[in-house]
Amino acid sequence: MKRIYIPLLIALTFTSCQDAAIEPTSPVVDDIMRFNLVSPSAQTKVSAGAFETADQIGLYVTDYVNETTPMPLQISGNRANNSLVTFDGSVWTPDQTIYWGSGKSDVYAYYPYFETVTDVNSQYFELATDQTGEGYELSDFLWAKAEGVRQTDGAVNLEMKHLMSKLTVKIVAGEDYIGSLPEDASVQLHSTVTNVNIDLENGSVVKDPYSGAKSIKMKNLGIRTFDGEKAVVYEAIVVPQMIENSVPLLEINSKSVSYLLEDPFNFRPGVAYTYTATLNTSTTAIKVEIGCEIEDWNNAGGDSGNEGDGGSGEGGSEDDEDTKIYTDLSAAGTANCYLIQGAGDYKFKSVIGNTDATVGNVKTVEVLWESFGTDEMPNLGDLIASVSYKNGCILFSTPENFRDGNAVIAAKNSKGTILWSWHIWCAEEGWQEQVYYNDAGTMMDRNLGATAADPTTVGSFGLMYQWGRKDPFMGAVQSTGSMAQSTGNWRTGYADDFSWRDSYPMSFDKSKKYENIWDSEKTIWDPCPYGWRVPDGSDTGVWAKACVSSDWQNLSQQNFSGIFGSDDTIWYPLAGYLSLDNSLEYVMASGHYWSCSDYNPAYRSSLIINSNSSVTHGYGASVRCCKE
Repeated sequence: MKRIYIPLLIALTFTSCQDAAIEPTSPVVDDIMRFNLVSPSAQTKVSAGAFETADQIGLYVTDYVNETTPMPLQISGNRANNSLVTFDGSVWTPDQTIYWGSGKSDVYAYYPYFETVTDVNSQYFELATDQTGEGYELSDFLWAKAEGVRQTDGAVNLEMKHLMSKLTVKIVAGEDYIGSLPEDASVQLHSTVTNVNIDLENGSVVKDPYSGAKSIKMKNLGIRTFDGEKAVVYEAIVVPQMIENSVPLLEINSKSVSYLLEDPFNFRPGVAYTYTATLNTSTTAIKVEIGCEIEDWNNAGGDSGNEGDGGSGEGGSEDDEDTKIYTDLSAAGTANCYLIQGAGDYKFKSVIGNTDATVGNVKTVEVLWESFGTDEMPNLGDLIASVSYKNGCILFSTPENFRDGNAVIAAKNSKGTILWSWHIWCAEEGWQEQVYYNDAGTMMDRNLGATAADPTTVGSFGLMYQWGRKDPFMGAVQSTGSMAQSTGNWRTGYADDFSWRDSYPMSFDKSKKYENIWDSEKTIWDPCPYGWRVPDGSDTGVWAKACVSSDWQNLSQQNFSGIFGSDDTIWYPLAGYLSLDNSLEYVMASGHYWSCSDYNPAYRSSLIINSNSSVTHGYGASVRCCKE
């Protein structure tokens, strides 16, 4: 029997966490969902202690498949799809009535409202560079999620939290300062990216990797009193990001005097930072002393770290409870691949590729697969004995008995979705550099993932990569031509979007989808270690420049000594390729090597050995990294 409903107004109420929930003003109808917006702290928004008239939020509701399996948030097809909810000063009025389903639901809310959401997992948002006026409030972004709610629970409580960072600058007078506080100073935050991609499903934010650094003019809040001490206060909303060393960070201009602070700084989501600038008068000038305090923005008064947390951004204590000292693989720079050459304890920053953009809210980390690159089946733990997450870093340890091979570590959110993954290249020997003729470039002496450069050694073939992807697939065993043994559950399948690039590192995408995400300027999906990248191809690439042959794209030899460079052995194995069904083809018969550019619009392999045809977009081929 079809049930007919008469639409009624949904009432949403706003309360602080100390207040009792206000009962909805609309008549109670059991099937209608009702909501309470709950503030996590004394201040919900940066501009006010509560929401104001005409404020608008967006609302999504998704259902569960069963008692334990939630439906993922989609751009459409949810129980509620970006429903507009407006505050009139007393109640929130949605643009549609939302009814309960028969089971459990997840509810998502965000502020400010987007009229159009283009991607629920990567919604673009831009902060104002001039926050001296309304740009300050418009840069704040709030998000809430209520998980596993059902009709019998009553009104849904949505606890809003800040996804951005907040910076406060307090200018105070020191004991030796002469004069009044500069109430009309200009304070700017420099070297910051203001564009961000927001995951509305898990509440994570990622700095836009393609946006350049800008300066933010901070809002002057006037003179405030703290513990009886007056201060001129300036504030700005900031995209979570790492500010590198030796770049301008904070500039204070007052009365023709300028103070510029250069300091590495790690802005984390939902964290409020306070710089206190203490002015003192010397015999010749005004001296400024800077100190920093950190607190949880979403729970005012709580301590989220110490002063060191706002500095280098390195995670993992050097004095953990187990007294381990972790070698920072990302100290020189970040990448999707890290080389280790012996047993030990290691760490690297949990950031996207070669950027400082956080991968999001990491709940768990795990080893996805391990392989010796041989016919021997490893056990999980043979290469990486343990892995954990702490203070924005992935920490892992090897067994005492170090072995050559490859592994992939993944970071996951609370739903178990992979946020990002990293290739750990275990090779005691490590690569050597080979300089090619004609200033063509410097190349590794082995394929990416190969544990040796010696052509007679089993591990010389290395790994396979689909074009444009950062995560490797198994290559062949040199002695047999069969695929190397590995742990993990490998799959093939079609993808509806490009999420396979990062969220499905063990799925071989046979849809042949691609886009230009490898480039001559190293991108976030480049699979090579720090300082290296996928080489240029075509007639202007490294192989074409170095090779004296006119037909460099179709070569038959494997040792290119005297052709590419002067080293005794420049070995390019005939590793074959991976077909669309993730099976190896033509191993020990032909070699195919990716470049970041085309020589044929339909194909992407630029170095082809012992073959007259190249592989197409969706196939897997070898990578030989070029030094940046």
